[in-house]
Amino acid sequence: MKKFLACALALTLTSAMFASCGSSDDSSSKAEAKTTTTTTTEATTTTAAPESTADSTAASGTESEGEAAKDISEMPATLKNYEEASVYFKKDMDVASIVEPFAEKDYENDESHVNLSIEELAGIPMLKVETLDQDNGNYKIPKIKFHMEKFFEGHEADLEKIFTIKADVVTKAVGEFTGDDGTKSLVPGNFMGAFVTQPTTGEGENSWNDLYDFGEAEWTSEWGSYELTMRPGIKDGATFVNSTEPQYVSLMRWGIPNQADFYIADLRFEDEDGNVIACANFGK
Repeated sequence: MKKFLACALALTLTSAMFASCGSSDDSSSKAEAKTTTTTTTEATTTTAAPESTADSTAASGTESEGEAAKDISEMPATLKNYEEASVYFKKDMDVASIVEPFAEKDYENDESHVNLSIEELAGIPMLKVETLDQDNGNYKIPKIKFHMEKFFEGHEADLEKIFTIKADVVTKAVGEFTGDDGTKSLVPGNFMGAFVTQPTTGEGENSWNDLYDFGEAEWTSEWGSYELTMRPGIKDGATFVNSTEPQYVSLMRWGIPNQADFYIADLRFEDEDGNVIACANFGK
């Protein structure tokens, strides 16, 4: 019964939380995930935007009720794309040159300041996204954008070939979640947000294509692992163009009550046939 109620709550939250808007580089998606239970659940089913065939494979630390939580040392085996990705993160890379936070009105709205760094998690260097700001008891929304023109510098023609984009993402609890009954648990909780492409319009601006609104949850283990997938190739205007102008893949996570960082292990770009498109300066 506990598991049934928790799953019902997670599904209700998933269906209620996804709303996004915008037409420029600083477009904002506003939604907030609030959870009032520490009951064990399986990862919730993801919801894709109507124009997308995006999907997600949850390989989290979630366990069946009564079983022990998984140790973080088991995380590397859950990554779906790490053996053959387009972009890997390394300790010596210049993070600020390839990814940055973005916000409207200098963080006055729902977005949070973030720390972006490379940190090794269970032996794998990853991009760490640390959310810094709170509002009304919840951590605000971290929003980041990857510079696609940097990844494809010198071979910009390959940008037009991108049909599918995948990312292995890991969530990890930092502070404890407190349920309505006062029970505390070290779990990341909800992981809900949006995966977006922002190709250049050729007029000094970027379009906004929210192709994947995701919703996952981890209420047993300290960590969760997810594969995010979107397919810009199925939507007119969502694909990247052969240009040296700034173009972005953007990712944001809705606000949550407990402190939890998320990590991006890799990015994988595929052509229409599923072949990996290499980024020469960002491989292993």
